Amino acid sequence: MRAAGNLPFSALADTGLAKIEKALPSDKVRDLRKFLDCLYIGKLSPQVDISDMKAIDPELLPAFETAFLKRRHLTFQYRDAKGIMTTRIVEPQAMLILPPLWYLVAWDPEREDFRHFRMDRISKPTYVENTSFRPRHVPFENHVSPMRDLSR
Repeated sequence: MRAAGNLPFSALADTGLAKIEKALPSDKVRDLRKFLDCLYIGKLSPQVDISDMKAIDPELLPAFETAFLKRRHLTFQYRDAKGIMTTRIVEPQAMLILPPLWYLVAWDPEREDFRHFRMDRISKPTYVENTSFRPRHVPFENHVSPMRDLSR
């Protein structure tokens, strides 16, 4: 809600999150906070074309939750800006919100570099069992902030 800016009732987001946390068992609160620590927020460049923006696949959330919390590789189909489909296997490191777009920021072992994947272009996400990876420092631009810094 904070990332989106001037939405009605956005000031109530922290209150809503606090209520959710009170209703959860302590291990789930820990997981929720760990998951939220992966969120970063910035501003979308006005030059970015969002005319082809689609809905985000609802299967992303459960796959992301396991991949981020258990440090599992994530595999998915990705459609790039030219419409070319590829299968990717990555190490998810962060989620970047540049309203209205959301991105998966991941280490791509095949390319040995970070990649940003628009979430509305990801399909068929699955975490890969019996894999693990180490968290990496993601180099963000100066205008990008961790979600946790915005709540202070």
